Order: sequence, then C-alpha cells, then structure tokens
Amino acid sequence: MNAQPQIIRQSELLNRLVLNRSTAEEAGRVDQLWLNPQSHQVIGFTCKSGFLGGLKQVFSWEQITTIGTDSIIVNNTSEVIEPETPIQKISLIGHEVWTDAGNKVGKIVDYLFNPQTGAIVNYLFVSSGWRGILDGIYLLPLEAIASTGSKRVIVSDAIIQAPQQYAEGLNQKMTQAAELLKEDYKKTQDDLEALKRSAQNIAEQVKDTTETVAGIAKEKLSEAKAQRQDTSQPTEIVQTIDTTAQPLPNEPPQLPEDTK
Repeated sequence: MNAQPQIIRQSELLNRLVLNRSTAEEAGRVDQLWLNPQSHQVIGFTCKSGFLGGLKQVFSWEQITTIGTDSIIVNNTSEVIEPETPIQKISLIGHEVWTDAGNKVGKIVDYLFNPQTGAIVNYLFVSSGWRGILDGIYLLPLEAIASTGSKRVIVSDAIIQAPQQYAEGLNQKMTQAAELLKEDYKKTQDDLEALKRSAQNIAEQVKDTTETVAGIAKEKLSEAKAQRQDTSQPTEIVQTIDTTAQPLPNEPPQLPEDTK
C-alpha cells in the first residue's frame, strides 16, 4: 500500500483520475487546481470528462475525501459548468514575478502544497527567457509575495536576490554530464591500459609456450633421426667353420658277413 505523500506538486495532480466515492465510477480527470492567493490555500479543482474533456465539473476542497497516488476520491455533489463559462477563481500558474524594485525576475510555474490540508508550502518560479531553462527552478517563499494581481505578483527584492534552487537547470545538468563523460573517459582509458597489459602478458605466455614446444619438437626430431640412421646400416653375419671335425669316409662301411 502506497503511503500518502506529505508534500505534493500541483502539476502532479493534473490529469489524475477522479473517482466518485458513492458510485465508484469515474468522474473524470483533474484539469486545473484553484487557490486563494491571500490565504495561500487550495480551494478546489476543475474535473474534465466527456468528449475531448468538454464537460467540466468543479469540486471544492471540502468535497475531496482522499488524494491518493493514483486517484482523487470525491463526494458526488459537484457544480457542472459549461466550457465557455468563465471560472472566477485564480490559479497563479503562469503569473509573472516582479520585484518591488520594478524588475521582472520570471514567472510562477508550479507550487508545493500539503495534500492533507491544502495549504501551500512554496511557489516555484523560473527566470525569464533562456535563463529559466539554464538556471532551473527556484523556491518562492510565501512571505516574499507582497501582492497578487490577475497576471502578476510582486515580491520582495531583498528576498528574491538569492533564491533557493528547487530543481537543477540545463547548466547544472550539462556540468554533471561533462563530469560523467570525464569520469567515463578516464575509466575507459584505465580499462584499455589494463586490457593492453593483459594482452602483453598473454603474448609473452604464448611466446614462452611456443619456444618450449619448439624445443621439445626439435629434441624429438633429433632422436627420431638418430634411430633411423641406426636401423639403416647392414648387419654383418659371421659364419664359423669347425676345422677339427673328422672327414667323412669316401666309401660306405662294410657290413659283417653272416656266420653259418
């Protein structure tokens, strides 16, 4: 079960599913949140439904039962309004931020609020022009806002001089990317050096093994050659004649005569 966050951004609720507590049916999707700029309190939101979001309903903060991670659960009573009917409520999103010294410093792009109470904790603003993309998003404290109009807010120049950064901009991301590339390049060089040393060690081992095998093969070849030379020489047969033996008689021996 997901725990309910203590602080949430207004932009995180946009297009979130809205469920009717009584019927468990979809009421639509969150279209826009409304607030009271004097009390810095969320007072309700507009829910869109139907074809291309043409049907809109307004729910007050009191009608919100739960703000969950995946949906907002509301009571079924709502005020149905026509799309062309102006909504007399304030969003502050897109309002220009001017200082009491007469300088334009940026515009409000979002705000943080407590989903339990609807109380706004901080507004979020970016600098004007390309600087807003490069520098990132900054916190705008509630106490810094001196007055609020239909298109802009005036803030204290002293407070806004050194704002606290909320999200990094392109400059910081590019710096981080450069650092990562630098680290990756150094790591790649180290890996290549290690691979080179390993290849040299393998080459030396192969060389030693080749020399050893060649030496053994040379010795075996020499032994085989010597054996072949020994077997190719003729064997001398020495025949011994016995000269002491008596000669055979020329005439056959006479048999004794029969005695009568």
